[in-house]
Amino acid sequence: MQTNFFLRLLQPVVFSLFLSWLTVATAQAADISPEKATPKLIEFLNGIQSMQASFEQWVMDAKQNALQNVTGEMWVQRPGQFRWDTAEPYPQTIVSDGSVLWIFDEDLEQATKKTLDRQVGNTPALLLSGDPAKISENFTVSAYHFDDTDEWRFDLRPKNKDAMFELLRVHFYKKDLRDMYLEDSLGQTTRIEFKTKQKNQPIDAQTFELDLDDSVDVIEEG
Repeated sequence: MQTNFFLRLLQPVVFSLFLSWLTVATAQAADISPEKATPKLIEFLNGIQSMQASFEQWVMDAKQNALQNVTGEMWVQRPGQFRWDTAEPYPQTIVSDGSVLWIFDEDLEQATKKTLDRQVGNTPALLLSGDPAKISENFTVSAYHFDDTDEWRFDLRPKNKDAMFELLRVHFYKKDLRDMYLEDSLGQTTRIEFKTKQKNQPIDAQTFELDLDDSVDVIEEG
């Protein structure tokens, strides 16, 4: 079964690319002080109350061998609502109404239902839909500002030593989220690039519901 980027964000398991996106042409990155990095990230995240976007996702192993390349659509809305639809060849839906999380694998005709963990430190996906104020409780944040392009890069490292990922990077261009990157302890990486985006527009509540056929096998977890 495929490894979906958003599912990897939702679980504290092996996370995972191209390192070229981490630099911006010849622009010089200004290192922002730790005291200013977290408030700046919170400012940007507070500016995203809802977001809809198409995406492209790449997963690579430690030797930079491609493991996966998929596309799809995503929706997030505070507090705690999100939907992640991955297209062929690995159709999968991950959706939460803010309290319950569903993971539906279309090919397997199987859905897993579990309680949503709202702790940002345990579920980095909630960076986009959870409470930004919790970031400093769970992550050490550093930031870099590219003066020539007004781009910002934030590096989040978990304070919990038991976390199964080592680095979460988010990249903003003119206050819009451009891409995210994760790296695990084994060197596997995942990058997602957000494309056609709509920010702070109303999203129908039904978007965050999952209507399953009776033939789907449902597995309930804690």
